[in-house]
This record gives sequence, C-alpha cells and structure tokens, in this order.
Amino acid sequence: MRILFLHEVNYETKPIFEMHEFPEHLAARGHEIGFVQFPEGESKELLRKKPFKELISGRVVHGVNLTLFTPKTLSSGLPGRLLAVFRTGKFFKKVLKDFQPDVVVSFAVPTSGWQSLRVSKKAGVPFLFRALDVSHKIRKSIFSPLILLAEKYIYRNADWVSCNNLAMKRYCIDMGASQETTSVENPPLDLVRFSSSRPDTAKEIRAKLGIPSDAHVTLYMGSFFYFSGLPEVIQSFSTSRRDGEYLLLIGGGEQDSELRELVKEIGLEEFVKFTGFIGFDALADYLKVATVAVNPMHPSAVSNTAFPNKVIQYMATGLPVVSTELEGLRMTFGDIDGLAFVEDPTQVYAMAQEMLDAGDLSELGKSNQSRVQSGFSIANTVEAMSARLANLIEEVA
Repeated sequence: MRILFLHEVNYETKPIFEMHEFPEHLAARGHEIGFVQFPEGESKELLRKKPFKELISGRVVHGVNLTLFTPKTLSSGLPGRLLAVFRTGKFFKKVLKDFQPDVVVSFAVPTSGWQSLRVSKKAGVPFLFRALDVSHKIRKSIFSPLILLAEKYIYRNADWVSCNNLAMKRYCIDMGASQETTSVENPPLDLVRFSSSRPDTAKEIRAKLGIPSDAHVTLYMGSFFYFSGLPEVIQSFSTSRRDGEYLLLIGGGEQDSELRELVKEIGLEEFVKFTGFIGFDALADYLKVATVAVNPMHPSAVSNTAFPNKVIQYMATGLPVVSTELEGLRMTFGDIDGLAFVEDPTQVYAMAQEMLDAGDLSELGKSNQSRVQSGFSIANTVEAMSARLANLIEEVA
C-alpha cells in the first residue's frame, strides 16, 4: 500500500509517539509511506530552505525511509498556522498528485485536517482519521469553538474513524461519528525495547543523577502539561517523603520552570531530579531506574478520553503503576494487580508508597508486562492497522 500520513506538528522534532511508530513500522513491512507535517518551531532560515518533498530516515525504526512533505510558510508559529488553514487545500492537492496514495491517515484537525479530508473526498482517496485526543480542549483559546466544528466535520465525514481507546470511541460517536465506521485499534508498543536493558545501565544512570543505588524511586515521564498533576505529586512528596525515597521527573514542557521553582522553594532539590527530555533510544534505560511509576493527570474531558502512552511504556518496563482514575485507562485494563487507580493527583504519591510497602514489586511488574504483551505488541497492532487500511481501500473503491 501507498499510505500518506498527515499531522500538523513537526515530524522531525516532536517527541516520539504513535504518529512516528505506525508509519515507520508499516514502512518496515514494505509499505510506501509519505508524511505531511507542519514545520512548527523551525527558524525562518530553515523554513526558507525546507523543500516541498524529501526522503528522511526513520526516528523509531532505524533503516526505514519515508517521504516527508512540508508546506511552504514564512512562520512556524500562529501566523503560519492561520495561513495554513487557507492554503492547505491547494498544497494537499499537490501532495496527492505527487505521492498518489492508496489511503490517507490523518491525526490533524484544525490546521490541515478538515481541508485535507475535503480534498481526499474529491479525489476519491479513502480517508481514515486517527483519534487520539479532544482537540478543542487541549488548550483553551478563542479558536476552541472553531476547532470543535472542525472535529465534528471530520468525525461525520471521514471514511473511517480509528480510536486508540474505548473512551475516545465513545466521544467520537457522541460528536457525530458513525457507530458502523468507528473502531478501536491499540497503539503499537515496542515490548523488546522497553522490557530489556543493558546490564548495569540503571546503576550508572542513578550514579549520574545522584540517586543512591538502594533508593526507592518514584518516576514520572512525559510532557509537563498544565493538567499533569505534578505540582500535587511534588507537594505530597514534600510532606510524606521517607528516608531513601526520591522523585524522578523525565520530560519537560509548559510547567517546567514552575515545577523547578516549586522544588527549589520547598528545598527538595537533593531528592527531586529533573532530566529534561530523554531521547527515545535511551528512554527504556531511564525507566529502569524507577521502583514505581506514576501518571497523575487531572481527570477531565481531555484526560479521560486520552490514552497516555507513558502508562503502557511503564508497564512494558515491568514497573508497578499508579494513575488517577481515567476512563480510557480503566476501560482498557480494568482491574489488574500492577496498575492502581486513585481519584485525584493528591493521592498518587501515597498510593506509590503503599506499593513500595506491599512487598514483591517484581510480581506486580510482571503482571503489567503480561497485560500489555497480549494487546499492544508491534506485530498485533501494526497488523490490525494494516488490515483496517486494506479493508478501507477495498470498501471505498
């Protein structure tokens, strides 16, 4: 198949998630893959030099190539996005003519998603929308009502809507997607990458970070969003921390400076460690440093329908996990020994301590590994997505 993926973020700089994993694993199986990006964050000089079309190497799967398409723009920020709303139609026609895809898979909504859907419909190219989040609620802005309209248009008009969890599927159907053309396909998880680690690597990383080899480490990995729940975890850690307990925060984002200042004010700099973003190839080694991992996101319309990849990565690493009660996670996993749910972020660290006191954490970790092995392996998830796309091509044809 010739599969054209589409998103309105920067493919080459965005932290790794399934917008990289599905295309590259499909490429590894012999499919021709194109990807349309929006070059957010690029300097004006780089924007001037960026070609319409280029062959790039995979970021997740080494040795595969894909064709990257980039719209011409003078701004990688909001002005560029606003212009893209009006220019995408013409640009996407050019991409379709060049790449000649059998099917389009879109993660995009307001900047380029609905326009590309219209162009694909007119060209007779099947269009699958991959629903990962509630786009109009991720960030509050004056454009939120317009983004909601774009969402609804896509749900109602896409040839197929593929969701990453059952709560997301329910939301899409409530917003107008058809029950008959909406499904759940699990995201891919590299079980080998996250379940294995080089000998002594965790010990070396602990030494580099100033964490004793026998310490208990509670870990958070991911973006520091405003709804992350991390301030509450840090406050809980400050009041209930016991000797030999450390907090490790991997990632960054809009809350970064606020969290660092909070740690400094409380006087916990010795015991709360920030690493910044860690490259995907080294991520599994850093996760191995932890004793327990947490996902303290505030329950909301956004987080309840989301499916945090960090949680399945924690589980594949063999870590016990504490998460706030989020519908997408609860509906996917139900009750398993290694995944504990609490009502809000203020309770996350206390539950992590309960797990530390419970005894054999390795058994809880094995329970988690077994659960993700059955539903999220690359072989199973990529095959499911491949079959979904093949069926869609046949149906639309």
